[in-house]
Amino acid sequence: MMPKPAKALETASNKPMIGANLAAEFWAAVEDCLVSFHRFSRNDAAGKVTEVWRRLANLESATSSAETAQGIQNPFQDMIYHAEPWYLACNLANQEKDLSQYRIQYEQILKQNHLA
Repeated sequence: MMPKPAKALETASNKPMIGANLAAEFWAAVEDCLVSFHRFSRNDAAGKVTEVWRRLANLESATSSAETAQGIQNPFQDMIYHAEPWYLACNLANQEKDLSQYRIQYEQILKQNHLA
């Protein structure tokens, strides 16, 4: 008879990977990219970012009760934070820009938001 596999992975996968501070810094970097590279006003950039994270929060809360009943976690809960703030800003601005042209300024934004 084969032994059952350990359940350590299930336990680890049920814990959120991104803390509130890191999430706030991530969204601040997206906002800074919108202002610096896409010429959004600070208010417009903040509005765009707030709209997205509210939609994500609503998506998470809508699926959390079903997940709890099934004993699973939303696979997209932390996935957004694996993307570069640069690309999220480009998507929100609906304007792709070549990162290589702005690499130094972008890295400064990451540093000031404690992401680099």
